[in-house]
Amino acid sequence: MAIGWGVFLLAAAARGEVREMLDYIYYDVPDPALSDMTLAQSLDAATPIEYGERPLHGYNRWSIRWHLDFAESERECSIEAITVDLDTLMQLPQLKSSDAEVQARFNEYIEHLQRHLVGHYVVAIQAANKIELKLGQLAPAENCDALQARADQLAEAIVQEHRDKAIAFDKMTDYGAQQGVVVPAAKD
Repeated sequence: MAIGWGVFLLAAAARGEVREMLDYIYYDVPDPALSDMTLAQSLDAATPIEYGERPLHGYNRWSIRWHLDFAESERECSIEAITVDLDTLMQLPQLKSSDAEVQARFNEYIEHLQRHLVGHYVVAIQAANKIELKLGQLAPAENCDALQARADQLAEAIVQEHRDKAIAFDKMTDYGAQQGVVVPAAKD
């Protein structure tokens, strides 16, 4: 029985790195205990965030950038290293109430709201990781401009796929209401 020997040349995998930056920004909510407003009305009046006609009390804005280092020879260009930067800004309300019961309801609400926004952050992390993985799997091209164009097209499609997932996440959770993102009513 003859044993055949094959020589397999494996392309070296591109080095990849995903760098994440998460920042928080807060807006002040007037104390409803010092006015005739409910907690929900105070939140609606204070929020700088709107989605269509709907006031939102929290928001997660993310952007992804990618940078490629190339290895170029006379015959082809390949990706040597990939850096993907994910920058996220989470915007939330803050309240210091003179009424302990109002503060407790606000704190409960914010816990659920932040948990929902972390779900959006997870979608962004998945996008960044998928970009790093998929760009690392791109085959070499005749030149680096062509390879950069293919990488950009692929990465932009992944970003859009995950933006669509974030929209679906909001629809599935009714903007977090299914996760408890509902302003608790005052106790009688």
